[in-house]
Amino acid sequence: MAKEKLSFEKRLERLKTVVDSLERGELPLEQALALYKEGLGLSAELGRQLEAAKNEVKLVQDGLLKDFAALEGHDAAPDGSGGPGGGQGS
Repeated sequence: MAKEKLSFEKRLERLKTVVDSLERGELPLEQALALYKEGLGLSAELGRQLEAAKNEVKLVQDGLLKDFAALEGHDAAPDGSGGPGGGQGS
């Protein structure tokens, strides 16, 4: 399958199709191996997407997600003394 941007749901559906095909055991070895590799890639990407979603939910639950506009005002003061380590000669 070509490397394209698929939604989580489309990837999951494709993985189910791959697994079903492999479980039937009717494929030639080369095709089964190609599907197995594709399935591993899909599984890894689905895992990454789930982990990212889990982290985003955690951020929201912990109240750590802030509006970018609010953050901009705290990054640096006009005189350069704001922000991390600001105001201490470099």
